[in-house]
Amino acid sequence: MADDGGANDDDSLSGSESRRLERLLDRQGEADYELDLTGLDLAHAVASVDRMVERQRFRDVGRSVLLRIDPATPDSGETLFGRLGRHLLDLKRRGLVATLAPLDPAKGAGFNLTLPAGKESGSPEDDAGPRLN
Repeated sequence: MADDGGANDDDSLSGSESRRLERLLDRQGEADYELDLTGLDLAHAVASVDRMVERQRFRDVGRSVLLRIDPATPDSGETLFGRLGRHLLDLKRRGLVATLAPLDPAKGAGFNLTLPAGKESGSPEDDAGPRLN
């Protein structure tokens, strides 16, 4: 982040905290697949993510996904970022999402994630693999 003489919005962050935040944010914003959840409420957004993750079980290669949500505005109230982010973290803990990073705000609001390759169709492990409930 460039020093703009104190006009920076994250004045509360130290230099090292700011650098760590920049490394955390995904700077690329490019992916194999894009899921646009803008305009959806939490229930519909979660259902869309769950369908995408369930379909991935049958793919033999992993893929990166750019997940877009509505950006925060001064009068938007609570956005999907935190609530959907918690759901994505749960999916990551369960092994259904391989990597997860918030999207760089300059690229829009959302997440960049990687879905692991699913198991081969027809293998006995398919029925024992992790599933969404």
